[in-house]
Amino acid sequence: MALRFIKAFMAMAFIASLSTAQAQSSRKLVIANEGGFPPYNMTTADGTVQGFDVDIGNAICQLIHAQCTFVTNEWSGIIPALLSKKFDVILGAMGITEERKKRVIFSDPYGITYSEFGVVAGKEFAITPQTMATKVIGVQQGTTNAAYLEKTYPGAQIRRYPSIDALISDLKAGRIDIVLGLEEKFTKEGDAPKLVTIGEGVQVSEGIGIAFRPEDTALRDEFNAALKTLRADGTWATLQKKWAPTIK
Repeated sequence: MALRFIKAFMAMAFIASLSTAQAQSSRKLVIANEGGFPPYNMTTADGTVQGFDVDIGNAICQLIHAQCTFVTNEWSGIIPALLSKKFDVILGAMGITEERKKRVIFSDPYGITYSEFGVVAGKEFAITPQTMATKVIGVQQGTTNAAYLEKTYPGAQIRRYPSIDALISDLKAGRIDIVLGLEEKFTKEGDAPKLVTIGEGVQVSEGIGIAFRPEDTALRDEFNAALKTLRADGTWATLQKKWAPTIK
C-alpha cells in the first residue's frame, strides 16, 4: 500500500512539473491531433487542446527536454500534413495498422483500445451479418473503425463522417441506425436521447501509437524510451485513470 502511494505521489508531482520544465527547454516540437476525439484529445472553448494524448505528450516532452506545442488537424488529412512537415509528430490515438505503416513509422503502442457499437437506447438489436446488412452504419472517415467495417461488412450501407460530433448527432437524429467508435464517447454523451453500447467490443488495430515521418527514427526512439519510463514510474497509470479508464 505504501509503495503504491509513493508511486502515485511521484507521478502526480511529475505531471505538475511539466509546464515549468518545458518552459525552460529550447528544443521545440509541434505535435498534432484531431482535437475532437475525447477523452484522448479535445478542444476547449478557449481553443486549448487537452486530454489523455496531450498529457502523455507533455510528459514525454519533459523527459526528452523539448518544448512542445499542440495543434489540431482534420483527421483524414493528418498523415499527409505530417509528411509535408506541417508538424513533427502525430499523437492522437492513432491506431497502428499495416496500411499506415507504409507511410509513417510508429512508436510502441501507448495503449490498447476497443471500439464499441453504439445505438440509441431502446433500439438495440443483435449484431449479425444479416442484421447489419439492413442498417445504416455510421463511422468517422479515415479511421481504423471505418477500415474494420469495410472489411467485416462489405455489403453494408456505411456512412462516413468528418468528425465524431457529426457522427453522434446523426445517430441521435435517427439518420443512421448504429455507429462504431470508442465507448467513452457514448457514455459521456449526456443529452437525450441516451446512447448505449451493444454487442462485443472489437480491437481494430495493434494498439494506438505515436506517428513519425519515416526518416525520424531517432525521434521515435526517444519517444519509446520516454514511454517506458512513464509506464515504470506510474505516470501512465495516473493519466489513464484520469482520462481513459478503459484503455489498457
